[in-house]
Amino acid sequence: MKKRTLMMMLAVGLVATACSSGGGAADTTTSTAPAPTTTKAPTTSSAPEGPARGPSTIEAGDQDGDGTTIVVATVELPAPGFIAVHADADGSPGPVIGHSDLLPAGTSTDVVVTLDTPLDGSATVWPMVHIDMDGDGVYTFVPPDNAIDLPGLTAGGDVAVIPVEIEV
Repeated sequence: MKKRTLMMMLAVGLVATACSSGGGAADTTTSTAPAPTTTKAPTTSSAPEGPARGPSTIEAGDQDGDGTTIVVATVELPAPGFIAVHADADGSPGPVIGHSDLLPAGTSTDVVVTLDTPLDGSATVWPMVHIDMDGDGVYTFVPPDNAIDLPGLTAGGDVAVIPVEIEV
């Protein structure tokens, strides 16, 4: 029993000595570096913190037209955002070729998006939800350096985008 009590007192003494501010070797180490912090990894290097990106949905069917516009039947946004129309790049979304005006959070129907340059023939385009991440009402998405208004995400975490055939 004495041995146990002695061991307990020794342990308490060591802890007290380690915690005291009396000059020991551990007290002489200083650092000018800031303490590390934990942050959420951004999706892009310039992505601001902002509203939720999902769930977002988009619906549009194949269309006939003159190649100057595309109509998105329904888009649902968790926060204000845009529909960006991407050109086709070997079966996936490529460069942005047009975008809508700012749309409110919630459901919008029959959204007409004017293309920056009319299509000169039939093509596949990719309307995609983008969220106004910085809240300025201006569509800003020029990857990789200025990708502010990020794609909206479905409930499953995929980008909210759909291929649409435009017959010109």
